[in-house]
This record gives sequence, C-alpha cells and structure tokens, in this order.
Amino acid sequence: MDPYHSLIKGQYLHSGGDSTALFQTILSLPHEIGLDKALAYLEQCVLEKRLAWLDVNLERLARTGNPVWDGYRMFYETYLGVSIPFAGEMVEQDERRMVMRWWNPCPTLAACQKLGLDTRQVCRKAYHQPVQAFLWRIDPRLRFDRNYAELRPYRPYCEEMITLAG
Repeated sequence: MDPYHSLIKGQYLHSGGDSTALFQTILSLPHEIGLDKALAYLEQCVLEKRLAWLDVNLERLARTGNPVWDGYRMFYETYLGVSIPFAGEMVEQDERRMVMRWWNPCPTLAACQKLGLDTRQVCRKAYHQPVQAFLWRIDPRLRFDRNYAELRPYRPYCEEMITLAG
C-alpha cells in the first residue's frame, strides 16, 4: 500500500463521525497525487470496511424474501443506522424498486460544505461503488443508483435508489 493510501485509510478509520480531517488530508494531497486518485483510495477504504462488515454479519441478517427490501434493510437500517421516517422518506416502492430521499446528518456532506468540495464529485467517486458492492453481496441482481441532480446541499435531500435487475 502506498503511503498516501495508508494516510487516507488511517484518517478514514479514525474519523469517528466527523470527516473534516479526512477531507482536509485528501485536499492536501492533490498536488502530489491528484484529487481523483485520493478519492479512489478513499473508495477502496470504504469498500474494504463495508465488505468486511458483511463478511461478519451477512449470514446473521434475516431475509424477507424480497431482495430490494433486504438490501434496503441491511444497508440503510442495519449498516448505516438510518431509517424512514426519521431520516428520510420513501418516495417510490414496489417489489423491484425503492426510491428514498435522505436528510439525515451526514459527515461527508458536513465536511464537503466546510471545505468547499462538491458532494456530487465526492459521493460519486468515493461512495457510490461501495454501496453497489455491498448490495451485490446481498443479491447480485441488486443495483444502486444516486440521483446526482437531487443531492445535498443542492437539494434538501439525497435521492437514492435500489433496483432489482433482470
């Protein structure tokens, strides 16, 4: 692991609900490695942490028989600890698709606002694929998407979808 990746991983693992120091570190690196590479390292850290959590917990999590609902419950409610109606709302739901709008406190949003980073870029490059990988482990037919036109701070919520492909 190169030293920049190690530095980002250490900041990520010790962020403790406040991502400001993590993103300050990332912003200090672009002249040396570039913002895209720093966000790719962060994406790898997020991916490793989420998949390690699934390795320990997936077999213990109850299944409903509906992969979309299972993906929602396991990722949002169990892993992230957010749920509707407290942290968001369900704007569409059927057996094959869920669309949620979230307004819960978000350490990434707070850090991006403090440091002038664009959440559309940060969330797409560092956090999108780790959600997809998490859902694939639950059911390979699940697809994650985020509406980057409906994302905080540009809207009062972040809109995300889980869809069953095929």
